[in-house]
Amino acid sequence: MLEEQFAGLDEVLGLNIHYGMGYGLQGRACSWGGWGGSLVYVDLDTRLTVAYVMNQMVEEGPLGDERGLEILMAAYEGLTNTA
Repeated sequence: MLEEQFAGLDEVLGLNIHYGMGYGLQGRACSWGGWGGSLVYVDLDTRLTVAYVMNQMVEEGPLGDERGLEILMAAYEGLTNTA
């Protein structure tokens, strides 16, 4: 999963990205997002996995709104506040 299969411009998102087998790579973390803002994020170093799907989409383009990202950031904040 972490072995890079592609690095370059994602022509749909218009972003430079690194892909492994089925996931976008960010170091020892991998993720995938869906239309409207759904996401799955796996961070192997912190042993954190967050998955988010909405039951109603807000039409804001392929990256959607930021609800999933806000939940992911809250999970990381929870990790730092437990030490």
